[in-house]
Amino acid sequence: MPRATAPAVLHAFVHLLPELDERQEALEGVTLFVWSLAAHHVYAVAFVGLALFYGLERLAALSRSHEFGRELGSFTEEPVFWVHVGGFAVYNAFIGYALVRGETGTDNVALFGIAMALHLFGNDEAMEHHHRDLYGRFGKWVLAAAVVLGAGVGAAYALSDVAFTTLLGLLTGGIVFNSIKDELPRTRESRFWPFAVGATAYGVLLLVL
Repeated sequence: MPRATAPAVLHAFVHLLPELDERQEALEGVTLFVWSLAAHHVYAVAFVGLALFYGLERLAALSRSHEFGRELGSFTEEPVFWVHVGGFAVYNAFIGYALVRGETGTDNVALFGIAMALHLFGNDEAMEHHHRDLYGRFGKWVLAAAVVLGAGVGAAYALSDVAFTTLLGLLTGGIVFNSIKDELPRTRESRFWPFAVGATAYGVLLLVL
Protein backbone atom coordinates (compact mmCIF):
# COMPACT_ATOMS: atom_id res chain seq x y z
CA MET A 1 0.00 0.00 0.00
CA PRO A 2 2.81 2.51 -0.63
CA ARG A 3 0.65 4.91 -2.58
CA ALA A 4 -1.56 5.35 0.49
CA THR A 5 1.20 5.57 3.10
CA ALA A 6 3.30 8.45 1.77
CA PRO A 7 0.97 11.46 2.28
CA ALA A 8 0.00 10.43 5.81
CA VAL A 9 3.51 9.78 7.10
CA LEU A 10 4.79 12.94 5.39
CA HIS A 11 1.99 14.98 6.98
CA ALA A 12 2.89 13.48 10.36
CA PHE A 13 6.53 14.57 10.08
CA VAL A 14 5.97 17.94 8.41
CA HIS A 15 2.89 19.16 10.27
CA LEU A 16 1.75 17.00 13.19
CA LEU A 17 5.12 16.75 14.96
CA PRO A 18 5.66 20.55 14.75
CA GLU A 19 2.09 20.99 16.00
CA LEU A 20 2.93 18.77 18.96
CA ASP A 21 6.01 20.89 19.61
CA GLU A 22 3.87 24.05 19.72
CA ARG A 23 1.39 22.42 22.08
CA GLN A 24 3.83 20.65 24.39
CA GLU A 25 3.44 23.24 27.16
CA ALA A 26 -0.12 21.94 27.65
CA LEU A 27 1.33 18.86 29.40
CA GLU A 28 3.65 20.83 31.70
CA GLY A 29 2.81 19.93 35.31
CA VAL A 30 0.04 17.48 34.45
CA THR A 31 0.02 14.65 36.99
CA LEU A 32 -0.06 11.09 35.67
CA PHE A 33 -0.37 8.60 38.50
CA VAL A 34 2.53 9.70 40.73
CA TRP A 35 4.53 11.50 38.02
CA SER A 36 4.38 15.13 37.04
CA LEU A 37 4.80 15.45 33.29
CA ALA A 38 7.21 17.86 31.63
CA ALA A 39 6.53 19.58 28.31
CA HIS A 40 8.91 17.33 26.38
CA HIS A 41 6.93 14.26 27.46
CA VAL A 42 4.60 15.01 24.54
CA TYR A 43 7.03 13.02 22.41
CA ALA A 44 6.75 10.11 24.82
CA VAL A 45 2.99 10.25 24.24
CA ALA A 46 3.62 9.95 20.48
CA PHE A 47 5.81 6.92 21.14
CA VAL A 48 3.07 5.40 23.29
CA GLY A 49 0.71 5.81 20.32
CA LEU A 50 3.18 3.98 18.10
CA ALA A 51 3.63 1.23 20.69
CA LEU A 52 -0.11 0.81 21.25
CA PHE A 53 -0.80 0.29 17.56
CA TYR A 54 2.16 -2.07 17.31
CA GLY A 55 0.60 -4.05 20.15
CA LEU A 56 -2.77 -4.13 18.40
CA GLU A 57 -1.12 -5.28 15.17
CA ARG A 58 0.75 -8.03 16.98
CA LEU A 59 -2.41 -9.14 18.78
CA ALA A 60 -4.31 -9.35 15.50
CA ALA A 61 -1.47 -11.27 13.84
CA LEU A 62 -1.29 -13.77 16.71
CA SER A 63 -5.03 -14.36 16.54
CA ARG A 64 -4.52 -15.96 13.12
CA SER A 65 -1.34 -17.90 13.89
CA HIS A 66 -0.39 -21.18 15.54
CA GLU A 67 1.01 -19.13 18.45
CA PHE A 68 -2.47 -17.89 19.37
CA GLY A 69 -3.54 -20.65 21.73
CA ARG A 70 -0.25 -20.71 23.61
CA GLU A 71 0.30 -16.95 23.93
CA LEU A 72 -3.23 -15.66 24.43
CA GLY A 73 -4.79 -18.49 26.39
CA SER A 74 -8.59 -18.44 26.30
CA PHE A 75 -8.84 -15.49 23.87
CA THR A 76 -10.67 -16.15 20.64
CA GLU A 77 -10.62 -14.27 17.36
CA GLU A 78 -13.80 -12.28 18.03
CA PRO A 79 -12.63 -10.55 21.26
CA VAL A 80 -9.34 -9.68 19.53
CA PHE A 81 -11.33 -8.25 16.62
CA TRP A 82 -13.31 -5.95 18.91
CA VAL A 83 -10.20 -4.79 20.77
CA HIS A 84 -8.54 -4.02 17.42
CA VAL A 85 -11.60 -2.22 16.05
CA GLY A 86 -12.04 -0.32 19.32
CA GLY A 87 -8.52 1.08 19.10
CA PHE A 88 -9.06 2.21 15.53
CA ALA A 89 -12.49 3.63 16.37
CA VAL A 90 -10.88 6.10 18.79
CA TYR A 91 -8.19 6.81 16.15
CA ASN A 92 -10.78 7.49 13.43
CA ALA A 93 -12.98 9.54 15.73
CA PHE A 94 -10.10 11.88 16.56
CA ILE A 95 -9.33 12.30 12.86
CA GLY A 96 -12.96 13.34 12.32
CA TYR A 97 -12.75 15.70 15.29
CA ALA A 98 -9.51 17.31 14.04
CA LEU A 99 -10.96 17.80 10.56
CA VAL A 100 -14.01 19.64 11.86
CA ARG A 101 -12.07 21.74 14.36
CA GLY A 102 -9.43 22.60 11.75
CA GLU A 103 -6.65 21.75 14.22
CA THR A 104 -4.53 19.71 11.84
CA GLY A 105 -1.12 21.36 12.03
CA THR A 106 -1.75 23.27 8.80
CA ASP A 107 -4.10 26.01 7.63
CA ASN A 108 -5.10 23.85 4.65
CA VAL A 109 -7.54 21.36 6.15
CA ALA A 110 -8.23 19.88 2.71
CA LEU A 111 -4.66 18.55 2.52
CA PHE A 112 -5.05 16.89 5.90
CA GLY A 113 -8.33 15.42 4.67
CA ILE A 114 -6.69 14.00 1.55
CA ALA A 115 -3.80 12.51 3.51
CA MET A 116 -6.13 10.96 6.09
CA ALA A 117 -8.55 9.61 3.47
CA LEU A 118 -5.69 7.74 1.79
CA HIS A 119 -4.40 6.64 5.18
CA LEU A 120 -7.78 5.31 6.30
CA PHE A 121 -8.14 3.46 3.00
CA GLY A 122 -4.84 1.71 3.74
CA ASN A 123 -5.96 0.92 7.29
CA ASP A 124 -9.21 -0.48 5.92
CA GLU A 125 -7.31 -2.89 3.65
CA ALA A 126 -5.10 -4.01 6.55
CA MET A 127 -8.08 -4.59 8.86
CA GLU A 128 -9.89 -6.58 6.19
CA HIS A 129 -6.79 -8.72 5.73
CA HIS A 130 -6.66 -9.45 9.48
CA HIS A 131 -10.34 -10.03 10.22
CA ARG A 132 -12.01 -10.81 6.88
CA ASP A 133 -15.70 -11.68 7.47
CA LEU A 134 -16.00 -9.99 10.86
CA TYR A 135 -14.59 -6.77 9.49
CA GLY A 136 -16.80 -6.88 6.42
CA ARG A 137 -19.93 -7.39 8.52
CA PHE A 138 -19.24 -5.08 11.43
CA GLY A 139 -15.83 -3.44 11.53
CA LYS A 140 -15.96 -1.20 8.48
CA TRP A 141 -19.28 0.27 9.61
CA VAL A 142 -18.01 0.90 13.14
CA LEU A 143 -14.91 2.69 11.85
CA ALA A 144 -16.88 4.75 9.33
CA ALA A 145 -19.33 5.74 12.05
CA ALA A 146 -16.43 6.66 14.35
CA VAL A 147 -15.24 9.34 11.90
CA VAL A 148 -18.74 10.80 11.71
CA LEU A 149 -19.12 10.66 15.50
CA GLY A 150 -15.80 12.40 15.99
CA ALA A 151 -16.81 15.10 13.52
CA GLY A 152 -20.09 15.56 15.39
CA VAL A 153 -18.26 15.95 18.70
CA GLY A 154 -15.91 18.45 17.06
CA ALA A 155 -18.84 20.51 15.81
CA ALA A 156 -20.43 20.70 19.25
CA TYR A 157 -17.59 20.54 21.75
CA ALA A 158 -13.94 21.56 22.13
CA LEU A 159 -11.56 19.28 24.00
CA SER A 160 -9.27 20.75 26.64
CA ASP A 161 -5.71 21.53 25.60
CA VAL A 162 -4.42 18.59 27.64
CA ALA A 163 -6.87 16.10 26.12
CA PHE A 164 -6.30 17.38 22.59
CA THR A 165 -2.50 17.35 22.90
CA THR A 166 -2.55 13.84 24.34
CA LEU A 167 -4.80 12.51 21.58
CA LEU A 168 -2.76 14.32 18.93
CA GLY A 169 0.39 12.66 20.24
CA LEU A 170 -1.24 9.23 20.17
CA LEU A 171 -2.57 9.88 16.66
CA THR A 172 0.83 11.01 15.38
CA GLY A 173 2.55 7.90 16.70
CA GLY A 174 -0.24 5.75 15.31
CA ILE A 175 0.01 7.36 11.87
CA VAL A 176 3.76 6.76 11.72
CA PHE A 177 3.37 3.09 12.66
CA ASN A 178 0.29 2.33 10.57
CA SER A 179 1.75 4.09 7.53
CA ILE A 180 4.92 2.04 7.38
CA LYS A 181 4.09 -1.25 9.13
CA ASP A 182 3.52 -3.12 5.87
CA GLU A 183 6.82 -1.99 4.40
CA LEU A 184 9.28 -2.66 7.22
CA PRO A 185 9.04 -6.49 7.38
CA ARG A 186 9.33 -6.96 3.63
CA THR A 187 11.52 -4.23 2.20
CA ARG A 188 12.77 -6.56 -0.53
CA GLU A 189 9.21 -6.94 -1.77
CA SER A 190 8.04 -3.36 -1.24
CA ARG A 191 7.71 -0.82 -4.00
CA PHE A 192 9.86 2.26 -3.46
CA TRP A 193 8.92 4.30 -6.54
CA PRO A 194 5.17 4.51 -5.88
CA PHE A 195 6.00 5.61 -2.33
CA ALA A 196 8.50 8.20 -3.60
CA VAL A 197 6.05 9.55 -6.20
CA GLY A 198 3.28 9.81 -3.61
CA ALA A 199 5.55 11.57 -1.12
CA THR A 200 6.85 13.98 -3.78
CA ALA A 201 3.38 14.84 -5.07
CA TYR A 202 2.03 15.49 -1.60
CA GLY A 203 5.17 17.45 -0.67
CA VAL A 204 4.66 19.72 -3.68
CA LEU A 205 1.06 20.33 -2.59
CA LEU A 206 2.29 21.24 0.90
CA LEU A 207 4.67 23.79 -0.60
CA VAL A 208 2.29 25.46 -3.04
CA LEU A 209 -0.99 25.47 -1.10
